[in-house]
Amino acid sequence: MKFGLFYLFSDFGDIPQDRLINEVMEEIEHGESLGFDSVWLPEHHFAVYGMLGNPLLLAAAVAQRTTHMKIGTAVVILPFQHPLRVAEDAAMVDALSGGRLLLGVGRGYQPPEFEGFDVPQGESSAMFEEAFEILQRALSGEKFAFSGDFWKFDEAIEIYPKPLQKPHPPFFMASVSRRSLDVAARHNMSLLRAPQFSNLDNVASAFTDYTEMLRKYGHNPAALDQPLSIRVYVAPTDEEAKAETEHALWFYRLLGTLVPGAPGREVVPNGYEKYPMDPDALANLTLEDVWERGTAFGSPERVTEILKMYMHKLGVDNFIIQMRIGGLQHEKVMRSMDLFAAEVMPALRAEATLMVAAE
Repeated sequence: MKFGLFYLFSDFGDIPQDRLINEVMEEIEHGESLGFDSVWLPEHHFAVYGMLGNPLLLAAAVAQRTTHMKIGTAVVILPFQHPLRVAEDAAMVDALSGGRLLLGVGRGYQPPEFEGFDVPQGESSAMFEEAFEILQRALSGEKFAFSGDFWKFDEAIEIYPKPLQKPHPPFFMASVSRRSLDVAARHNMSLLRAPQFSNLDNVASAFTDYTEMLRKYGHNPAALDQPLSIRVYVAPTDEEAKAETEHALWFYRLLGTLVPGAPGREVVPNGYEKYPMDPDALANLTLEDVWERGTAFGSPERVTEILKMYMHKLGVDNFIIQMRIGGLQHEKVMRSMDLFAAEVMPALRAEATLMVAAE
């Protein structure tokens, strides 16, 4: 079993910006001391849903404040910048961290972000594929020229510095559509799963499709790390944890205003027609909905049982835990991390051992 931390940098609390950043850095350092294996940083723009515009910039800072935990991006949005710039920044983080970078990439999904950068969202899939080819070749140390529909450089070039990991840092991909699943499988990329009030049967079915695609392309699904991101808060009692579900409710309702099809964004861009999130469903969530199935909030015992369910139903052996949610106070996040490490981690590791023995 592996356990990571996930920081969206979303906060509805009225605290100074520098305090937020300093508290998150303290939590990351504390997480490493508790035995968390990784920390994951996403890219978002123009909303308090996610206030981290360049995850690789923060990843470089994390590399200097930690010694052994892996540093992941979840994800760098490739259509928003030149892929050679992404490759250079990623290589620098890998070098600074001693080869600890896990490079998650995606095409993006929030219309306000595409509008802000004046990037045509309907072309995001084609842009992603072209950008990823450049990124992979550059991080592999190749010297090459390229001529595509979106990026072009006639003279053969190579990037410096080079990443320490060979042939390149591991790639991860955020995916919600069948087309994206096929792209991830074709390129032998690990899948970053993050159920957002999705039907778990559908999530399981999509993952089965993805593993079958991997095999079709000649790849071994068992050789890849397949994390699952979930929102978790551990308190001494269920009652105390339940009182904090307002933070997760705020998170989901804000998400419902930003996805394709949200109010004011009913015209869905090409390629997002089957995007699985339902803005109306997210807008109508209640505290009870979030408590029952949108989070793993509760006492150590309750959180353990919820995560065991994900292990059995979705085959999870790597949880990426979002502990800091909405305006949840720093002190409570730190206590939640302590309880998770002391009581939940050992129980889940023991369950994983039993599951392997039963195979």
